[in-house]
Amino acid sequence: MSARSSRFGRALHYATDPVLRTASVLAATASAAPSPARRALAIFTSLLLAAGLAVGTAAPASAGNEKGPGGGGGKPTTSVTYAALGDSFAAGQGAGSYLNTSCYVSSKGYPALIDADRKITLVARPACSGSSTTEVIGQQVPQVPVDTARVTLTVSGNDVGFGTVVQNCFVLVNNSACTTAIANGDAMVANGTVAARVAATVDAIQARAPGAKVIVTGYPRLFAPTATRAYAQQVNASTTALNAAIRSGAQSSGGVFVDVEAAFADHGIGSATPWINDWSWLNTSAGFHPNASGYSAYAAQIKLVW
Repeated sequence: MSARSSRFGRALHYATDPVLRTASVLAATASAAPSPARRALAIFTSLLLAAGLAVGTAAPASAGNEKGPGGGGGKPTTSVTYAALGDSFAAGQGAGSYLNTSCYVSSKGYPALIDADRKITLVARPACSGSSTTEVIGQQVPQVPVDTARVTLTVSGNDVGFGTVVQNCFVLVNNSACTTAIANGDAMVANGTVAARVAATVDAIQARAPGAKVIVTGYPRLFAPTATRAYAQQVNASTTALNAAIRSGAQSSGGVFVDVEAAFADHGIGSATPWINDWSWLNTSAGFHPNASGYSAYAAQIKLVW
């Protein structure tokens, strides 16, 4: 999830358009260039792809450019192949150490932490801040290798307009807009829309990679139980309902659901040791997303069902 607002830049923007097509441009340039230049550009294009500089939902991230601590070469050929799909929580927004700031892919996000296991190889990470189930199905699923063994998915926060909730309830408070945004999201949960969209996303992943185990995560409640900020507990309750819908949709299509609410229970905004970043005008990209400790908790919960 990510907060959406054209006024506050990427940190409050869920509906992100794909941006860089660098490798494609270079490839076209190389094709038209004289032979020596063509060879040089081809080499540079290969290096660019290997370095993961062609970013955004249009460019999949491979295991070699997503290493977390302990990652790198030397993995056994029998390692479990892994792809990470979803929104800003799947990308790692909020943890810093970004590999790009178009999708806010972080080397401290949970996919990179899972990839640090020597027996696991991250082969695709198209997860991107701003993605809804529509973007995951249309743009990310096609980037998953067909023989991938594990796929993680964190998605649907954008579907229910969580960014609008965050903006109107906690950044520039507008009571009427806040209550309307919460109600709209709750309605999509209650009428089965969210569950159906999650189920369709899992189905799309399984059609692409028939042998993959699909692990679908929920979201943490953003605020500590003791938080008294207006709308904090209402948003927490909506998050719990959203997670129930995600669980229902995932399990109905054969996915495995991972609930992270309990892991974050004592670490919401307003707690003594928060694992979620509060809003700050000095670091707008991090607000209402997990920090590095939060993503470590995500990775630990996912590994329990691996």
